Amino acid sequence: MDADVLLDRTGFSVRRGTQAGLTRRQLDGRRLQRPFRGLRTEGQDLDDHATRCRAYAALDRHGHAFSHHSAAVLHGFPLKHGPAQPIHVSVFAPRKPPQMAGVVGHELRAAGHRVVEVDGLRVVAAEDTWAQLSSTLPLTDLVVIGDWLITGDEPYSGAPSRWERSDLERAVRHHGRRPGIRVLRQALDAVRYGSLSPQESRLRLELTAAGLPQPALNHRVTHEGRRVAMVDLAYPDRRLAIEYLGDHHRTDQDAYREDIHRRERLIGAGWEVVFLTAADLSGPVPRAILTVRRAYARSIPE
Repeated sequence: MDADVLLDRTGFSVRRGTQAGLTRRQLDGRRLQRPFRGLRTEGQDLDDHATRCRAYAALDRHGHAFSHHSAAVLHGFPLKHGPAQPIHVSVFAPRKPPQMAGVVGHELRAAGHRVVEVDGLRVVAAEDTWAQLSSTLPLTDLVVIGDWLITGDEPYSGAPSRWERSDLERAVRHHGRRPGIRVLRQALDAVRYGSLSPQESRLRLELTAAGLPQPALNHRVTHEGRRVAMVDLAYPDRRLAIEYLGDHHRTDQDAYREDIHRRERLIGAGWEVVFLTAADLSGPVPRAILTVRRAYARSIPE
């Protein structure tokens, strides 16, 4: 392979570089990045986790698959942003996991894990990745991911998600007695279809934890035979709509105007509307709970 072609790739091994005609001086020079032992890249954003995974894949280690946090990133899970993490790579016993700086190696049992291809990379299946994260993520984050997996964007697009609740149930069964099984079972019990954003899931969990009934998710409101709106959370029997407004609702003028029009349509249909923001979900006792509880108490059941 020509050296210039090799340098255009996401990453390449030192061995491949030598075979392509690169000298040791070129391989160790400042022009090339060294994300992992025995690997070189050029001009890559190595702060990006997925980019580091693609670079590692250039080592072409037989039987290696991205797992845990790395698999979650590659599957596009709604993860909280935090400090950069090492990449996670798994192998199935009796293979031995990799040992190198910047990589966390795992040895898995073949039973109970599927490996799929994501953008050309070998990755532990999404439902098994969700189960793996139970050893490091809190309950709320696991529920957020579970909601995302089984809902997708179907309430908007009408296209079903690639994953069903039965996939999560299978992952829990195969997770057995491994670390995190208790919180994983709790998460499965709390996962619900219908949430279209992490904050909607978090708001739902806050409300039910405070003793309020389970709200309907992305509920379609109709009035006199016509569609009025689809609201994030709702208590239809009380005609109470709860809308979570992200920052784009404040900065996007079209979204802001639509929020006002949607509220007017809902009020015209006899509904009360509660608008909440990220600030309403913060603190030991989120203001969202008090606001919704008051609105629920003054509403009249149909």
